[in-house]
Amino acid sequence: MSRGKRRITAVLATIVVLAIVAFAGYFVVRARSGGGGSLQPMATASPASPTPKTSANETPTAKWLVAKASGTVAVYRQPSLSADVRATLSKFNSHRQPTLMLVRETRLIDGVTWFNVWLAKRPNGSSGWVRASSVGTYTTAARIVIDVSERQLSVYLNGKLMGRFPVAVGSSAYPTPPGFFFVNEKVRPSPADGFYGVLAMGLSAFQPRLPTRGSLAIHGTNTSAGIGRAISEGCIRMHNADVLKVSAWVPSGSPVVIKR
Repeated sequence: MSRGKRRITAVLATIVVLAIVAFAGYFVVRARSGGGGSLQPMATASPASPTPKTSANETPTAKWLVAKASGTVAVYRQPSLSADVRATLSKFNSHRQPTLMLVRETRLIDGVTWFNVWLAKRPNGSSGWVRASSVGTYTTAARIVIDVSERQLSVYLNGKLMGRFPVAVGSSAYPTPPGFFFVNEKVRPSPADGFYGVLAMGLSAFQPRLPTRGSLAIHGTNTSAGIGRAISEGCIRMHNADVLKVSAWVPSGSPVVIKR
């Protein structure tokens, strides 16, 4: 082959390679603009501080740290003994159950460990700082997700779906508030065949439209005909057998996500 022909052949090969690259780039751009999953890395949320918007759903295998009051606990607005005290908690709540908090962040300052915790106090989503030395701790790998629009409660344990259950939710006048909460306590109502059924799992959530009422709860019911409807004042009602199953999987202190 002459030198001129070789030069022409090389030029043609270069043009072909450039054309292939251009078409490949075109399809990559199209795939990304159209939401091509394999071309877009998935972002993960930190399990330390989920928001109601993310609902902790991006971290299904997270283990959560629960704080339990060892005595009287001062809740500060900032992680400092010189900060304002936001609240003072007793070792036990009004139902004589341990006072619990869900830890959202841990911070070491000047040799003192502080926990930023969610509180079972109004308004919904309240938080503050407590000294780690004033509380005991344990972990939970369980969480509850409540879909208000679907009238459905799901339980996850170690990232595995354990079960889904039909529930009754708040009425249009008293809707169940969405957000990120935790199981505050477990109480056996008396009598067991009363309005709250065999068990009530208190939540750190409150009904904003009833400012003088106590916290909302996931509880059984003696009127199962209402399950699947929007009829409560914000509480989540379940069949008695179902609430007992959920309680067996979910320790007190576990996170509860409520979404519309």
